[in-house]
Amino acid sequence: MGILNAMRLNTGEPSPEYVPTVTAAVLPYTPPSYGSYGMPFDNLGSVYVTRESAMSVPAVARARNVLAGTIGTIPLCEFNSQDQEITRRKVIDQPDPAVPRAVTITWLAEDLLFYGVGYLQVMDVSPADGRPYKLRRINPTRVSYNLATDRSIIDSYNIDGNKLPNDGLGSLIVFQGWDEGVLSRAGRTIQTAIELEAAAYRMASEPVPQMVLNNEGMNLDGDSVAKLLASFKQARRDRSTAYTEGPIKLQTLGFDSAQMQLVEARSHAASEVARLMGIPAWYLNAESASSTYSNVSAERRSLVDFGLRPIITCIEDRLSMDDVTPRGQYVKFDLDDFLRGNPADQADIAIKLTQAGIITVDEARDMVDYAPSTAIAPSGGSNESA
Repeated sequence: MGILNAMRLNTGEPSPEYVPTVTAAVLPYTPPSYGSYGMPFDNLGSVYVTRESAMSVPAVARARNVLAGTIGTIPLCEFNSQDQEITRRKVIDQPDPAVPRAVTITWLAEDLLFYGVGYLQVMDVSPADGRPYKLRRINPTRVSYNLATDRSIIDSYNIDGNKLPNDGLGSLIVFQGWDEGVLSRAGRTIQTAIELEAAAYRMASEPVPQMVLNNEGMNLDGDSVAKLLASFKQARRDRSTAYTEGPIKLQTLGFDSAQMQLVEARSHAASEVARLMGIPAWYLNAESASSTYSNVSAERRSLVDFGLRPIITCIEDRLSMDDVTPRGQYVKFDLDDFLRGNPADQADIAIKLTQAGIITVDEARDMVDYAPSTAIAPSGGSNESA
């Protein structure tokens, strides 16, 4: 038992564990109960935020779209044991016939990022081998689980409280994430960003610090006070200045946006969000960050290495398991197009590979999205073979 487990409060609940069977899985993270102040806390005092509140922060929404949205646009390919690309099955080409493949994969990637677990439900199976033929993404908040007798592994899953079969039609394919998800792991950081957004909104809706008009003369009736405040507020909105006379004196309370350092605080929060999401801060346009890369290819390589790789690997490995993909085959994301450099770099690489005899002319033409030379008819001729 490590020091973190030794210091953890004993709640009587089992610790998440990996289990050897396909139907069992890592215990998915369950949102903690609400504390006395209405904010949910787990047993270590970490703040848990909902997806809806997290996505209200521009930096979180941008990070989500950069990571999950990018993964959704990258095509999936299938390969045999000789690493040769083969024709994609329908379940890989378009898992859900009612939803574009990019949408399904984007939301699955988001689930792994936010919740640390993702689910695809088997909607149809192939009569030939019983493997999934149609899959549909299920929101993790709808899924619960039932533990085995020893309460160490998951015995079955439920959707909206309804128990599901462990395999075949209606069962779940569970995509296990690499941690408990940012909504629980970094809830305090995200909640800080939410509060800063709320503070900025309050500051925008009240363009000046709180003010008090002190009447040092005779008392005014309620209607006169209301008219005075309304005219003062209207003058401030229309002209940014106002005029008082007589015994009325203005006293300001609170701090303005510069004194509160809202701009600096929000920029720091954006940098923290980038750090917890595992992507370079300049992807979120954080003002304190700057790009050190000179070309798109290097920037995208950095994004793949530090942000996309964990999510991509979780999806690839699960789709390559025997219950989804036939033995001897595996599924991979095709990153070649995403990591492709500018046209000049592409042409230079293709020429060098061709001159070295590593690839053929037609393979080089394919690298730069040109049609094979054998498919191009000679000038004034035809495409027919001799």
